[in-house]
Amino acid sequence: MVIKAVVFDMGGVCVGSPMKGIHKYEVAHQLPRNYINVAIVGQGEEGAFQQLERGELTLDAFYTKFGEQLSHPRNKIAYQTYLRNTGRPAMDTIPDIQVDGKELFTTMMAEARVEDPYIIPAIKKLRASGRFTIAALTNNFPLSEDDVEAMEALGVDGSDKLRPLFDHYIESRVVGLRKPDPRIFELACKTIGVQPHEAIFLDDIGMNLSAAKKLGMHTIQVKIGNSQEAVQQLGRLVNMDLLHESRL
Repeated sequence: MVIKAVVFDMGGVCVGSPMKGIHKYEVAHQLPRNYINVAIVGQGEEGAFQQLERGELTLDAFYTKFGEQLSHPRNKIAYQTYLRNTGRPAMDTIPDIQVDGKELFTTMMAEARVEDPYIIPAIKKLRASGRFTIAALTNNFPLSEDDVEAMEALGVDGSDKLRPLFDHYIESRVVGLRKPDPRIFELACKTIGVQPHEAIFLDDIGMNLSAAKKLGMHTIQVKIGNSQEAVQQLGRLVNMDLLHESRL
């Protein structure tokens, strides 16, 4: 197996996961566990979150639509289906839920300020080896440079600071495609200049990894709070010790 490129997701891999922010919001507002994530996924490709990541909504328009969609009563049906499909007890009743789109999204993106203590050093080691092309493949969103308050709240400076680590930085908002659309993985491989089987892709979301794997990429899931295990797997695939400091 010849690996020529390693491709990293950003949120949930290189920096903290927005999922942690979702759980914090649910706890703060006493919402059922995973209710919000089920609701976000249930909106499909016309969901506000999905549209934002394709660059189709401004941030202000997104806040409004995001809150409205996640507050809709139909999400209760989707959540009960989720409970049934995952073998969890059904809820007798789910109260009406009101979600503040801006508050939720700010809580989600605040996690993106925190660099992962295992992934970032591993990227630096991979780069130093000179053996691989290093790329980022991220679902992100457009943000006005004039909106300083939003930039600070969403931790954009942190993500920008990491850009020099990558030979290619492929963004959903720029290319108009978002994971898990197979076309964005095809585009990434073409941009990097490799065949899918020559690349390793790290992400925290199962559906993204499944799409990449189906195309032929090698995949590693980065689980929340356990990136060390993912770095160990990556090290085995590239035959490098990516966890420990080099000794001269």
